[in-house]
Amino acid sequence: MSEPTTTETAIPDSRLSPAQWRLTRRAAFVVYAALVAVQLTAGIPPLDPGLPVSPIILLGWFGLASAIWSLGRDRRELVYALIGWGSLAVAIRLYSATRGVVDNWWGSPVPVPGHPSTIPEQAITNARWVLSIDRVIGFGNNPSQWLQRHLYLSGNDRGARWEVVTALTYMSHYFVVYVVAIVQWLRDRREWLRWVLTLSTMMLLGVILYMLVPTAPPWLAAPMALVGPVNRVGTRSLHYLHLNFADRLWKKGAASTNEVAAFPSLHFGFTVMVSMYFWKRARPWVKGVLVSYPLLMGFTLVYSGEHYVFDCLAGALLAYVVVWFNRRYVSQWFPKLLGPTQLSDGNVTSPFADEPSPQAKPTLST
Repeated sequence: MSEPTTTETAIPDSRLSPAQWRLTRRAAFVVYAALVAVQLTAGIPPLDPGLPVSPIILLGWFGLASAIWSLGRDRRELVYALIGWGSLAVAIRLYSATRGVVDNWWGSPVPVPGHPSTIPEQAITNARWVLSIDRVIGFGNNPSQWLQRHLYLSGNDRGARWEVVTALTYMSHYFVVYVVAIVQWLRDRREWLRWVLTLSTMMLLGVILYMLVPTAPPWLAAPMALVGPVNRVGTRSLHYLHLNFADRLWKKGAASTNEVAAFPSLHFGFTVMVSMYFWKRARPWVKGVLVSYPLLMGFTLVYSGEHYVFDCLAGALLAYVVVWFNRRYVSQWFPKLLGPTQLSDGNVTSPFADEPSPQAKPTLST
C-alpha cells in the first residue's frame, strides 16, 4: 500500500533523499505491523495477548506510529506528536490517579451496603444536591429510577435486546475520540493538534472537578438510600452480539476507576465535543447524526444509572467552554510558540492556521 503523494523536503543535515526516507518509513511500518500482530496473538511482555486495555499503552502505540510517519519530514511534526499524544497521556494518567487522591483528600470513608469499596462522605453530600436538581428536571421523579421502572428487564442477566444499542453507545466513549485523532493525524496535522489539545484540556478540567466535587452516581446513591432502586445496567446486553470480552473489559475497568467521578459527565461532554467539532463542515444528514449521538448517549447514561441529567448538562457546558477557549485563545498563541512548519501536505503553515500561509506553494509529487 503506497503512501499519499505529498511534497517532501529532506531534513537539511540528512544524508538521505526523500525517496530513501520513504523507503525507511515503509520498512519501519512493516516492523510496526509485525509488532502489532505479535501483541494481538501472543503478547509482548509484560503485556497480555490481545488489544491493550490501558489507554496509556494504546497512546504509546499511536505515538510510535506517528513518530514513524514523521521520519524524514519536518522535525516539528515529531514535536507535535509528542505534545499531542503526550498531553493526552498525562490527562489520562491524572484521571486514573483521582480515585486515590479523592479518598485521601476528602477522607471520611463511608461503606456502601452490598458493595466492596467505600466512598467519601462528601460524595454523598454532593449527590444529595444533584439529586434535588434532577428531581426538578424530572417533575418530582428521579430520571434514572423512572426510566428503569418502565424499561429495565430484571431477572435476565443479558437484559433486553434493545439494550445492545445503549451498550454500544456507552462503549463508543472509549474509542471514538481516539479514532477521530488518528484520522486527523493522517489528514491534517493542524486539525489533529487542535483536536488533541481540546480533548486534553477537557480531560484535565474534568479531573479537577472530579477532585473538587466527588459525587456518587445514581447506582451508588441507591444503596445509600438517597434514591429508590437504581441498577447499574452496564454492558450486559453485549452477550447478544457474542462480545463477552467487551462486557468483561467494562467490568474490569469499572472496578478500577474513580466511582465518584460523576460530575460532570465526560461521557456526555465528549459526544457534544465531537458534534461541535464536525458541525460546520457536516452535510445535513450528518448533522442529524451529530444531534442524535449526544441525545442517545444522554439517555444511555441516565437509564443505566451512570449519571444524573444534571451531570450531562454540566458535561455539555464544559465541552462548549473548552471548545470556545481553544478556538479563541489556543489558536492564537500556540502557532507563535512553535512557528511555521513544513507539514505533510506541502504547505508552509502554522498548526492552527485556517488557511495556508501566503508563502506556501503546494505542489504534488509524482
